[in-house]
Amino acid sequence: MLKIDLFEGIEDKSVLELLKCIGIKTKTFKKNTTILHIGDKINYLGVMLEGSAVISKPDIDSNEVILEKLKTNDIFGHNIVCCDINKSPVRIYTLTGCEILFLPYEKIVTPCEKLCPYHLRMIKNIMKMISKRNILLSDKIDIIGQKTIREKILTFLESYKSSQGAFYVPYSREEMARFLCTDRSALSRELSRMQSEGIIKFKKNCFELLK
Repeated sequence: MLKIDLFEGIEDKSVLELLKCIGIKTKTFKKNTTILHIGDKINYLGVMLEGSAVISKPDIDSNEVILEKLKTNDIFGHNIVCCDINKSPVRIYTLTGCEILFLPYEKIVTPCEKLCPYHLRMIKNIMKMISKRNILLSDKIDIIGQKTIREKILTFLESYKSSQGAFYVPYSREEMARFLCTDRSALSRELSRMQSEGIIKFKKNCFELLK
């Protein structure tokens, strides 16, 4: 738990003091369990210590749209509590068994009377983590803003492209379709066409851009 971005630059001993000061708790969740329902009140930040989860929201036709996929070390809840939104506009549910660290927002942003330097460092780390998440959301807007499924796929794959050739995409076909705001059948057809045309090469979740 101590080796996560939230505590970067803070000695283990100081981390333990900090956690005791702000009053954190950890909780485990089984696979396919809802962590946060739409409409739930939230006054904390969550950090994924282990496992993966999805942030989703229904579209106008009540179809699920995946906004983000959370993995170990990712933060969530910040865009809700930092804006003084009382109720969650999204649902978060687990894809695997998860262990999550919950930190009370008010105690995080209000340093204690001692003005501990490691508390201020943690706030700095949180701001850095939030900035990274915002960049990912900006990439998401760019991807789904493309006009065709092919353009969406290419823009999506470019975001994972590796300089070493083949790269891994951490989404199943169903999850990828929901992320791209399309249906799985249309996605699979377009991927097959792109492979037959020599644009991409893939096997399950391993992809390579050829052009």
